[in-house]
Amino acid sequence: MPFNIQNSRPFVQFPFGINVDKQLVEDFSGVTKFGYSSSVGGTFQTIWDGNSTYVYPSSAGTATITSTNTASDDGGTVEIQGLDSNYDIATETLIIGGSAGTKSFIRVFRAVMKTATTGNANVGTLSVIVSTVTVAKITPEYGQTLMSVYTIPRNKRGYIVQLDVGTSKDLENEIRIIAKQITNGNVWNTKEFLTTRGGFIQKNYIYPLKFDEKTDIEIVAKSSATSSISAGFELFLEDYH
Repeated sequence: MPFNIQNSRPFVQFPFGINVDKQLVEDFSGVTKFGYSSSVGGTFQTIWDGNSTYVYPSSAGTATITSTNTASDDGGTVEIQGLDSNYDIATETLIIGGSAGTKSFIRVFRAVMKTATTGNANVGTLSVIVSTVTVAKITPEYGQTLMSVYTIPRNKRGYIVQLDVGTSKDLENEIRIIAKQITNGNVWNTKEFLTTRGGFIQKNYIYPLKFDEKTDIEIVAKSSATSSISAGFELFLEDYH
């Protein structure tokens, strides 16, 4: 007979994440963040497509999208995911090379290409700009951002339950999760510090890393020589009122 997840004595026990995705856990949702930097050097930088320290807008503003290959990419569309001026979740789909959108964003933590003018992905580097700040980039042919950057929305708490880090070379690497809450004077606090020599590391938290609303979270890294590093985290959001 068909399996009913709402049965008080189910025959199969799904992992917590699947139950959250099926909206069977009240007030919880999930976020997966994954990023990549192709050139990490001897000073800490954010793991994102920009290969630099990430910069946040100082005020909310509308977004535009440009490409380094206008002939191939202009006219395609990209969905922007972030937070509005109230730090509530906001999304908007914009045209590459087109006019600014109508929604104001204070944070952008993901951009996903929806339609392509040429082929099946972006040909040039796409840049999402808010208030003159490049808040997201999509590397050629990737079709979406690779940025280990996230901000906890208003009226939510965040819980990081897993961290993943991969490096391309057998070098000495230092990786940190850093966080900044908007009410603490814009101070970055280190919430995790890992060292690794090449390879892949996964850390599962028996006791999750907890973050309050309106907290910026990043993974930053540095290496003993130039290396590419990938990193990401699994996070659950809890609604509170």
